[in-house]
Amino acid sequence: MISILVADDHSLIRAGIRRVVESEADLKLVAEAEDGQQAVAMFRTHRPDVVLLDIRMPGLSGLEALEQIRCEAPGVRAILLSVRGESAMVQSAVALRADGFLLKSSQVGEIPTAIRAVMRGGNYFSPVIAREIVEQVRNPSPEGPFMALSLRERQVLHGIAEGQSAKEIASELGISTKTTESHRTSLMRKLGIRKATELVRYAVRNGIVEP
Repeated sequence: MISILVADDHSLIRAGIRRVVESEADLKLVAEAEDGQQAVAMFRTHRPDVVLLDIRMPGLSGLEALEQIRCEAPGVRAILLSVRGESAMVQSAVALRADGFLLKSSQVGEIPTAIRAVMRGGNYFSPVIAREIVEQVRNPSPEGPFMALSLRERQVLHGIAEGQSAKEIASELGISTKTTESHRTSLMRKLGIRKATELVRYAVRNGIVEP
């Protein structure tokens, strides 16, 4: 029996995936989460074989949640879900060693097919995403935009994109306001961004926050 955790902030999506999983004799849904932080917490409790993570979720994005889960369980199989398959998202997903990437417009039958494929040690990517990966292999870039930042820088970026002040971000992360501002300066330098307002657009493009 393959145990599965699903994380998506839309209850209708979770319900749809639940119905598909429950119709398959060899699959079992052991947990559902509505944001990234909850996904990480539930993973620690249930230790499923496969995690299905929506890329864009409040709290932590699917990419951020995957990074934390991978640190604790490198062998877990992970499939990302998204409405769109922008190059930056796909590049970041591959850099984080996602085993699969499904567009939400995929056929329902692709879900169990993808789960079984990754559990056999393979990969499963929606055709559009597969073509994007092939293009990236043909024209590689040094590193994905998401991976260029440290974990703390990504946390600061997330806070900025959510409209938090430096003081609020510092309080949430347990660091000083000065340190927060230092991380902001560093991530802007790494991304080649001159204005703080551009950080929000970057976060949206790369699935860090909802548009």
